[in-house]
Amino acid sequence: MIPQPSENGHHARNAWRGALWACGLNAVGMPLDILMAREVTDMPRWPPLVSSAAGVLLLIVLFAFRRRPTARLATTTFLVNTAVIVAALWITSTAYAGAPGRWIPFQANKLGALAAAMLAPDLVTGSVAIAAFVGMALLRYLTLHEALQERFAIGEPWTIVIYALFAMALLAYRAQRIALARRMFRIRSESIATQRLARAFLALRDFTNTPLQTIELASGILHRQHPELGPILDRIDRSVDRLYRLNNTFSVYESQIEWTEEDLTPDPTALVVGH
Repeated sequence: MIPQPSENGHHARNAWRGALWACGLNAVGMPLDILMAREVTDMPRWPPLVSSAAGVLLLIVLFAFRRRPTARLATTTFLVNTAVIVAALWITSTAYAGAPGRWIPFQANKLGALAAAMLAPDLVTGSVAIAAFVGMALLRYLTLHEALQERFAIGEPWTIVIYALFAMALLAYRAQRIALARRMFRIRSESIATQRLARAFLALRDFTNTPLQTIELASGILHRQHPELGPILDRIDRSVDRLYRLNNTFSVYESQIEWTEEDLTPDPTALVVGH
């Protein structure tokens, strides 16, 4: 059996990296919210800290499975990380809305939607994450008192819908690129497997050439010395001829094979056994 590179393994590693970056951004970015809100007197400190701690725990889980990542693990950690961030933003947005001064609402949600488009393991997971960031912002707005809603800038919070459209477009484009990369990966894998199989067959052909020539020579000698064995020797000759035709069929593909230094071995059996 010829081993082939695992397409699922390649996809799982890419999904693992995306989830890793998302959890890292949560672990590092959410505590910055405390610094930005230092002048907001009613701002609770624990939601960003809990979200950051969850990001760290998810990072530990991802690192624990770094040698055998799976798409399911990446998807689960990504969605859990998103849920924790959205929950923290739900709490802190109330304090921001009630703080004195001008507040540009739901900036973190907008960044989260764009980050989900760039880091999500797949199209469905990314869509769910984008919907979570955007839906939370709109629902939070609808639950605020009318006096707080009137303090929002013109066009807010509905500008987040524009961010959602851009995020979905980025996600769809990225998903298309990933699908194309996976197809190219599969084609490349099949090409490598075909090359290996062809090299093995050509090595087998070279290995059998000398025995075939010996059989052909011995058959010719027996034809001359023992004509009475003609019917049996004719069958041998026909079998040898069929093997020669098979060898010629392999020769058609010989010019298409990319030979490496490892293939240039004096022992053809090593190449056959190696494949």
